[in-house]
Amino acid sequence: MKVIESESLSKSYGSHPALRDLDLSVDRGQIFGFLGPNGAGKTTFIKILLDFIAPSGGEIRILGARPGELDRTRIGYLPERINIHPFLSGREFLRYQGQLIGLGGQDLEDRIHRVLERVEMSEAGDRRIGDYSKGMTQRVGLAAALIGEPELLLLDEPASGLDPLGIARIREIMLAERERGATVFFNSHQLLEVEKTCDRVAILNRGRVAAQGKSTDLSSRQGVHLECDGPAEALAAVEKLARSLDGAAEVQQGGARVELSIPDPEQERVFPAKVVETGARIVKYARRLESLEDVFQRLVGGAEDDQ
Repeated sequence: MKVIESESLSKSYGSHPALRDLDLSVDRGQIFGFLGPNGAGKTTFIKILLDFIAPSGGEIRILGARPGELDRTRIGYLPERINIHPFLSGREFLRYQGQLIGLGGQDLEDRIHRVLERVEMSEAGDRRIGDYSKGMTQRVGLAAALIGEPELLLLDEPASGLDPLGIARIREIMLAERERGATVFFNSHQLLEVEKTCDRVAILNRGRVAAQGKSTDLSSRQGVHLECDGPAEALAAVEKLARSLDGAAEVQQGGARVELSIPDPEQERVFPAKVVETGARIVKYARRLESLEDVFQRLVGGAEDDQ
């Protein structure tokens, strides 16, 4: 089942297009990273999902329904900017959120206890939210998103304001939610975390999906990295061979070793045999792939501020 599916989705604010013919699909049980620079249209897409705004064109479905027809108790939502009444305690806020989705009695109290433990806020649960740090507020906001045990978690910059330990905890929670069978859809600028956590990603640029799939599938292979040692004359011959290649291999020589990177796939297949013919020895051979950050920079470098 497709948990989120859009076809030719568009949204304009006056003459400014925020989304342009956006096609996106998210399967059940995935952790899906929704990436893009400021101005790409990520927030606009989430607002449409939640029925806060209407699209200008195209179709979108969430858990099989149009946004305005969906039972909202099936979704847990953590906004990027959380606005919580400061006079409430964390526990009171969670009780209020639980009651809004029809929970009550001992079941609700048990859930409050569990989610406070999961976000590591048990000791601060009875303190006023006005006394919380930004990271603590973020954690209790995540607890509110979790309390209904939703089928779909929509998380907008969930690591905002968190320290490295808090970010690691968020990752553990997302993985546990996937194990439970839930789907997690989140925006983030923490590309390393996305690479560690997500089953699939979509990269948005200027309102369009620039790429979608597994992060490893989005990487362009960058050839191989070789390290060679051997007699000085053999290493000199390797260096000369490398510099003569089409595709401008990167070469570094240090002492009795030569390191080189070959971006050309065709040369990648034949060059190792040429190295051996010189009398040099290959001591390291590694394929190189773009990181998700490299892919992101390649696809969306230089976009504008968010809407």
